Amino acid sequence: MNIENTGISPVSGAKPPRKPVKGRSQIAAPQGAPVSGDAAEFSAVSMALSQLAAANDIREDLVSKVLAQLGSGEYLSGDKLKEAVSKLLDQI
Repeated sequence: MNIENTGISPVSGAKPPRKPVKGRSQIAAPQGAPVSGDAAEFSAVSMALSQLAAANDIREDLVSKVLAQLGSGEYLSGDKLKEAVSKLLDQI
């Protein structure tokens, strides 16, 4: 088997990080030039979703009650099913 030099150096061990170039981060933009930087714009929908996610309007008492009823088997009754179907049909 003959392997030729591809110009890629072999992998070596870990090397210490390079020192930053002196003065590179201290360069100021010319006077009157727009200053660039990271920026982000969010749509109205994303802002509304963010506000909804931040709101904590979960009714813990109702959640606990429903979980207890589900665990005991009393939550799913014929009356509740009829009521749910009726509300669904009213919305259609």
